[in-house]
Amino acid sequence: MYKTQLTNRARSFKSVGSESLDGAAALLMAMQRHWDEPHREARLALTLATNRKVWTDIQDALADGSLSLPLEAQQNLLILSVYANGKLDECEADPSPNKLASLIALTRNLAGSLREWKVAA
Repeated sequence: MYKTQLTNRARSFKSVGSESLDGAAALLMAMQRHWDEPHREARLALTLATNRKVWTDIQDALADGSLSLPLEAQQNLLILSVYANGKLDECEADPSPNKLASLIALTRNLAGSLREWKVAA
């Protein structure tokens, strides 16, 4: 079941934005919920790699100017993406479900903020 969720979510990461961040957060939450199930190392590696791809896509979009956000929002998003990469590194180096929690919170909050910004724009 977890593998099916992971595969379906990974295929849906076609654009940078709240949808891809929601998917990334969902993967992390599923990993956290199913922490003690078999093949944890492989599932965690795939989850973290998929999340890293989302954050890298955000950085790439910032670098090529394809995100239509105010400059201050772009700068803040870059800072958050670098922070997220650090959290991903921590999760890889010393995995635990608790370490996923801060990354989940960051990812969900940013997705919500992007949705609010799109509505207000």
